[in-house]
This record gives sequence, C-alpha cells and structure tokens, in this order.
Amino acid sequence: MKEVKRVISILLILMLTASVLFGCAAKEKTGGREVTGNESGAGSNTVMPLTDKPITLTVFVGLDSNLKGILNDYNSNMFFQELEKRTGVHLEFVIPEIGEESDAYYSMIASDNFTDIISHYNYAYPEGLDAAVDDGCYLDLTPYLDTYLKDYNTLRNRDTYTIKSTTTGSGRVVACYGLYTEKQGPWMGLQVRKDWLDELGLNEPVTYDDWEKMLTLFKSKKGAYAPISIGNNGYLEYSHALSAGFGVYEDFMQVNGKVVYGPAEEGWKDYLTLLNSWYKKGLIDHDFMINGEWQVDKSMVENGQTGAWNAMYIMMSQYEQAVPGMDVIPVASPVVKPGDKLHIRREDCSIGNPVTISAKCKYPEIAMKLLNYLYTQDGSLLANYGTKNDTFTYDSAGKPQVTDKIARNPKYSMGQAQALYLLPPNRLGGLYDWTRELSAVPKQDLKAYDVWSKGDDSYILPSSLTYTGEESKERSKIVTDLTKYMNSMNINFIIGASNINTEWDSYINELKKMNLDRAVEITQQALDRFNSEH
Repeated sequence: MKEVKRVISILLILMLTASVLFGCAAKEKTGGREVTGNESGAGSNTVMPLTDKPITLTVFVGLDSNLKGILNDYNSNMFFQELEKRTGVHLEFVIPEIGEESDAYYSMIASDNFTDIISHYNYAYPEGLDAAVDDGCYLDLTPYLDTYLKDYNTLRNRDTYTIKSTTTGSGRVVACYGLYTEKQGPWMGLQVRKDWLDELGLNEPVTYDDWEKMLTLFKSKKGAYAPISIGNNGYLEYSHALSAGFGVYEDFMQVNGKVVYGPAEEGWKDYLTLLNSWYKKGLIDHDFMINGEWQVDKSMVENGQTGAWNAMYIMMSQYEQAVPGMDVIPVASPVVKPGDKLHIRREDCSIGNPVTISAKCKYPEIAMKLLNYLYTQDGSLLANYGTKNDTFTYDSAGKPQVTDKIARNPKYSMGQAQALYLLPPNRLGGLYDWTRELSAVPKQDLKAYDVWSKGDDSYILPSSLTYTGEESKERSKIVTDLTKYMNSMNINFIIGASNINTEWDSYINELKKMNLDRAVEITQQALDRFNSEH
C-alpha cells in the first residue's frame, strides 16, 4: 500500500519543482537492519579515517551550475578528493542533468532505489520528512544526535529558530541542514546598466513608470532585444524583485500574520497587467518562457541584449570584466508611487538545504560521521576554504582568506573556482561561511546588500514552517496543482493568450476549485504554531 501511495504521489508532482521548505544509543531498527550507537560519542574528537576498510557511499546530488562544461562528476572536485583522503570513504555520485534534478529525484522515490545520501535542492519528499521516515525511505537521525551527529547537533542548538527549523512537525530530526556561520542578507536582486543610464541622461529608476521610460529607451536607443530579462514563469524567483512593489510574490505569503496566496491577490493582477503591457511594447524578451527561473543568461548581458535583469551580487563585477566600459549597479525593486514601502525581497538566510540518509544505507554510522565532519572546525575549514597555501591563507588576524586561485583565477570566475576547488554551497550540508566571498568581491558589489535591503522581508513566510504528516500530504497535492496552473496562466496573461480583464475572475475561481482556501488554512495553522513557539 505504501508503494502505491508513493507512486501516486510522484505522478502528481513529477512535472513540477517541489519546494524545499521543510522543512541508538541502544539499538534502532532501520529498514530491517540494526544500528548500534557509539557510546563514547562522536563529536569534535572524531578519529580519521572514519573506516579502516574500503567503503563507498552513493550520493544523489545536483551539479552546481557553475560547473557546467567544466566537470560532470564531483570526484574531480578538489574538496571531495581531499575529503576522501581524510575520511577513507569514497563517494559515488548520482548527478542528474542540470534542470532534470526534480524528475530524477521523484523517479528515485517511485523506484524505491535510494542512494545512501540524498542532497535536496528544490525538491522534497512529497509528504514531508516525517512521512519519508514512516514510509521507510529516510533514516530518523534523532537517536544519534549525541553520538554520530554531535557537532551538527551542537550547532543546531545555537538558537531557537535553528532548532525549530531543523525539527519536523513530530519532533524528529531527519536531515542535516546547511548552517550558516552568520545570517546572509539579500544576495540577489535587480541590476541595470549604469553606463546606459548615463548615456541616455536617466536617473536610477524608482517607480514602475520610471522603469517603463528606461526600458523604452533601452529598446529604442540601445537596441536591446530584451530591455529587461525575466524568468520563464513571468517572475523573478528567489528575489521576487519585480512584483514586490505591488505587495505580492509568486507563493504563499503573510501580511500581518495572515496567510494569503500572492498570485490570487489584486496586486498580482496589477503586476501581470503591467507585464502584458510591457510585452506588447517589446520591453521584455518575447521568448522569456525559455529562460531560466531566476538568474539572467550571462551571454545576454555581455552581448548587450538586455539592460536590466535579476542576478547575484557577485556577478556585477564579472559582467564588467567581460565587457570593457560596462558599468552595472544594483537597484531596488520598483514601486507604484515614490515613498511606497517594500515588504518583499530576497529574505535573510541562516539555514541551507537539507541532506538525508536512506533508511537502507548499508553504512549509516559512516554516513552520519561523514556529514557530521563538515560541522567540525577542520571539516568546515576544508569545505569553505580548501587547502592552506593553495586555496587559502591566514590574514594578520588569523582569519582564512581565499587566494587568487579562487578570487582571481585566470581561467574561471570566482563562482566556478569555488565550485571546482571547494564544497559548492547547499550540496552536502555543513557549516557554511558565506563571508569567504567578501574578501574577494569588489566593494561596489557589496553595495548591493544595502540597496536590496531598503525594504524588509516581513511578507515572506518562514522557510522552516513544519506540517504534520496529514497536513503535508494534503497541502502538497494542492500546491502542486496551484503552482502548475498559476505558472501557465502567468504566461497566458503576459503574452495575451488570455485576457486578464475578462478572465481574471475565472482564474481565481479555478484556483478555489483546486482547494486554494484549504491550502491557505493549512499554511495558516503552520504559521500560527511557528509564531507561538518563537
């Protein structure tokens, strides 16, 4: 019966990217096996290597997009090579094609043929982590928090928010989440060609009217094919920067503690109405549907095909280096009227993606020890900075700083070098020191944090909301249907295949038929629980 339920769940969501929002000491049965806990503890005194005999663990993990065309197996990555030397554990990677990670993950669930370790990135077990344990898919890590996962658990207990964010609705710990050394502000947002603004005699745009004037001149005077480049579903994923001025974004959100669905709000209608107008005027790329979901195609920027886009802060200097004379600046989200306050942006982040262990893993103790090592001082130093005197050195204050091999590599961008020589972010958990980038990023790029922080992120739902097994099962099916329909209608409204003035009400009615109100109710219950515990 569980197998039937699992296959049905997968078929319902196979075509859609799932949200990554999750969310013994004696003997514990795990998928028919017994695991004996280490009474002496595993913490900071972890002995290397982890094994005295050859052991291979399989890992399902997506390829960092920075590595496209450079390598297709993480065993060619310097960090993983050194990790194997230290631990004695060989990792065999199962890496789907870029863009096909979700389908590959759900196919793995349907086949019940799991890798030993599963790295989650924009996909999740359909009914939640508790269900994954109950269905015999994932190992419950709770009994091992004071033994094999001692260092992870120590960091996990650093504050109430982290504890709650890494605990399931039933109180279990099922995953090792990436934990940031400190909170990271908005690292993605809108960028524009300042050199074009100067040439055209324009100030930095503030309102949507300012933006339309700017984009019109980018098209007529600079010949931009796509004056602004948007994501393939009609919005800017991760930053939500283009719709923020209308007080909405493409998901469930909260307004003063009340959960609403952004794409069902009047602000979303206003947003799509504007994009439809811009589409007709040729101000956005006519084939935006084939774009990526979030960051602009680098070649479009460098070839002068676009003058405004969504990207990470570290990209601005890279664009400028590629095109002499180009000047790129970060800009805040447009607003309807000057002085309007923004409550939506790329949210502050202190917790990354989860990594789980299969309940059928042949060496669960070794898998846990290996993941835990990335939360130790030595392990996290290796993951974040690599090898001393090669990829990092210590400054006068004793703080590690990346070398030119990472920061100014003649062959690779900084993002590519980090992914090639260090642990790519959000791929295998660990303690993540994102500040490693700061020493190598030009000061003008760092201004992006201040610019994109002009608004707050109070409308963004906490990424760590937890749902009961039944809530997760019911909500997952509804959200899958809603998102698929919403994305398709976004495109129809923008390109004019559907008339937003005459068909908006039927669009809302269709969302309600898909049980939108029930999804809002479940999300509200989860938010209320979260707020009562913080």
